Amino acid sequence: MDDFGYSQLAEEALSTFDEIASTANSKFNALTHASTDSFAAGNTLTGAAAYQKLRGIQQVEREALQKLCEEPAILRVVLQDDADNHRVIYIARTSNLPLSSGKEFASYRSPIGRIAEIPPGDEVSITLKGQEHLYWVIEKTSFKPTIDSSIWDSRPSQYRHYDRGAYSIESLRALLQAEDSGDSDELDRLLEQAEAQVGIVKGISHQLRTAMGLRDQPILDQFQGEIFRLPLNTQLIILGPPGTGKTTTLIKRLGQKLDLESLDTEERRLSETSNTQRPHQNSWLMFTPSELLKHYLKEAFSREHVPASDTQIRTWISFRNDIARNTLGILRTANGGKFTLKVGQSLVLPAVVEEASAWFDKFRVFHELRLRKQFKDGVVIVSTAALASDQKVVQKIKQVFDIKKERPLIEIYRTLDSLEDSFKKALADSKAIADDLLKRERNRLYNADKEVFQRLAKHLEAGQQDYEQDEEELFDDDETDERASPSLSAIQGAVQAYLSSLKALARSKYLKRSIPKKSRSGSVIRFLGESIPNDEVLKEIGRHISFQNGLRRFIQSHKRYVMDVIASYQQFRKDRSVLAEFYSHEDISTSQISGIELDAIILLMLKNARQLMRQSFVLKSLDEPRYNYLSNIGEIFRNQIMVDEATDFSMVELACMESLTSLASESFFVCGDFNQRITTTGIRRREQLEWVSSLLSVRTVQIVYRQSRKLNAFTGELLRLQGGDLSSLGQVFEDSNHEGVDPVLREWASDVDASHWIAERIMEVERSVKQLPTIAVLVNSEKEVKPTAECLTHYLEGVNLRAVACEEGKALGEGADVRVFDIQHIKGLEFEAVFFAGIDTLAKDNPELFDRYLYVGATRAATYLGLVCGEGLPHELSSLRPMLKADWS
Repeated sequence: MDDFGYSQLAEEALSTFDEIASTANSKFNALTHASTDSFAAGNTLTGAAAYQKLRGIQQVEREALQKLCEEPAILRVVLQDDADNHRVIYIARTSNLPLSSGKEFASYRSPIGRIAEIPPGDEVSITLKGQEHLYWVIEKTSFKPTIDSSIWDSRPSQYRHYDRGAYSIESLRALLQAEDSGDSDELDRLLEQAEAQVGIVKGISHQLRTAMGLRDQPILDQFQGEIFRLPLNTQLIILGPPGTGKTTTLIKRLGQKLDLESLDTEERRLSETSNTQRPHQNSWLMFTPSELLKHYLKEAFSREHVPASDTQIRTWISFRNDIARNTLGILRTANGGKFTLKVGQSLVLPAVVEEASAWFDKFRVFHELRLRKQFKDGVVIVSTAALASDQKVVQKIKQVFDIKKERPLIEIYRTLDSLEDSFKKALADSKAIADDLLKRERNRLYNADKEVFQRLAKHLEAGQQDYEQDEEELFDDDETDERASPSLSAIQGAVQAYLSSLKALARSKYLKRSIPKKSRSGSVIRFLGESIPNDEVLKEIGRHISFQNGLRRFIQSHKRYVMDVIASYQQFRKDRSVLAEFYSHEDISTSQISGIELDAIILLMLKNARQLMRQSFVLKSLDEPRYNYLSNIGEIFRNQIMVDEATDFSMVELACMESLTSLASESFFVCGDFNQRITTTGIRRREQLEWVSSLLSVRTVQIVYRQSRKLNAFTGELLRLQGGDLSSLGQVFEDSNHEGVDPVLREWASDVDASHWIAERIMEVERSVKQLPTIAVLVNSEKEVKPTAECLTHYLEGVNLRAVACEEGKALGEGADVRVFDIQHIKGLEFEAVFFAGIDTLAKDNPELFDRYLYVGATRAATYLGLVCGEGLPHELSSLRPMLKADWS
């Protein structure tokens, strides 16, 4: 290393660790004392909110300092300028502080942290104090700091030089100890120096996987780094093979974009002007396909100093069902809702699942046409029923809709918003007259029969059912009127039902229409029989109710653009031509809905809400009660939405997730691999991404950091066999010295033989690497998980090991457990060794996804892969036989 050898590197690095940790510890203690003093003074300060904010800031500072005490630095980089001056900069994972020695120290998240990603030999431009400087990266050393009895070490370290190449250093402390042994016996000194040299290996060595969790990659490569640092308001999908650091890049990006100190001026503005109801640091969601992967990712979030709760890392199904019940009013609850979700049931054709765009677009158009028809009918009804005193209102309405060219609904809503006050006055005047007439009829009926409403209550209770909805009746009442509220008593409910039915009957009489026989009003009218008012009274009431019915279509009509999507879907699915084109059944219950249908309703509601919330006439009044429905939807928006394993989600699901981004940031970052899609519902083609969002761009990564060269070659052949996307073929990073071993195969094995053979291979792995690494055994179904674990434990208990059944993908096991999973739950996980039991059975039982499951299973392994067949190797894989061995001995 010229005049600066490995030992000098070790000495400088370890002393810098100590300086950073000591400085951080001193600041931590000072901050703790200051916090105690401010707490004591807090009672005398005005403004509890300001005090709480101060405590929050201090807590963040304490956590950052504590992190530096535990992990002082992750990289040392040497730069050279045009004048051959050298500059040494140390990089920490998430934060930094000034050092009394004057050594340069920066956070990886900061703009200068980008130098950590530049390979030695390349140039990098750095802006310092407003001036741009050009440097050449000479060398980089990455660290994994450890401390024992107040003595720092880095185990291991990776050294890269533009000319000398790459080396792995087992221990920096060992290098120093060998150098410092000058006064000892000459033979001892030679032995120590030889041991230290053994700890320096050409190339980058593989780090054995001994614990569950996402592989730690403190520094991203140059391509990942460009993605990680893209502006906050970016929409991007990262595509690439397994083990390329896609998920790691997502998590690091999230950490940087949550750190306000790391944001540029424009990003800070976007975070502050967001329409979400949460502080920027909490305004994010990451979606994963499984609960298992959610728990697996938590440690990675912790390493990046990102607090991640179960409310922020979610499965789509859990989040979707939550907002469908509690925010959007789609799914039934004790307080309302329209639909019951049928889990695991598909009501649409398979072709709709594969390509949902035509189906969704037809539904969107149907909803818009339905709303336009409501307006058109409203103009006719208002014109027919208006009194002489209401003619000015009628003229205003006609002027809005008297334009030959059809106007966008949003423009109509903007115009109607400016006219609503005059409409509301006319409505109130008409309602006062009608309410008086209705009250007289109610009292007349009660005075003639004191028990009538009690009998009606029993009639309604006995006949509880899914009544046919009368579209016209929805406009007979204001939304604030109590309609079948759960808080009403039976008698109150009966009176309300009577009044609603009387309004419907009177309106129908006046407009010369009929009430739907299967509606609730139809049932009530038949119950009343001859007790209904005479035709003259009905027509008098009917004129006022008809006028109100027509007028209400033009008051707060924007709300129906969003909230009436639910009713529109009910009507859409009744259309015979629609049923024939898109659905697998014609006799679908009006109250039942499948998952993809629920996603479509949510998507259209979110898209329409977002469109309204961008309008100036809405923005200026968003805090008013009439826009509560939009405020409620705005509460589920987030400044950052991230999706892991995106290709396991459908195009409609991904579009829903994109529609959860805040209107200011629209930040949507996802990653996936089309070759790893293991669901029949997952997105299939890049072209479908354009439908998800026109803003979504694609970046590909191909450098693999997980697998050995031999396993990467094997999985590459798997990909070719299945006709996968070869543009996503992985390439092991250039400096890797991890050759690995050939995969192994056992054929014609019974269940017992298979378990015995796998147990022998597990012991072979442990003997080879001197400790037990992470090991997964994959089976074809949930029912095989527990029996396989029990059988394996029988063969492993002699070496004090056990196999744990990770049932339903809800458990990760502990410590040195051998983990047994159903193959469908292991997406996104990684292990040192993977055994796949019964691949021939999988080929027979699931031919559509067999090759994908095998590819996903094989790419979970870093070094060791074992395949077991109950009979022979499936003929589809026969060309792989030369790459498969019997064992690793």
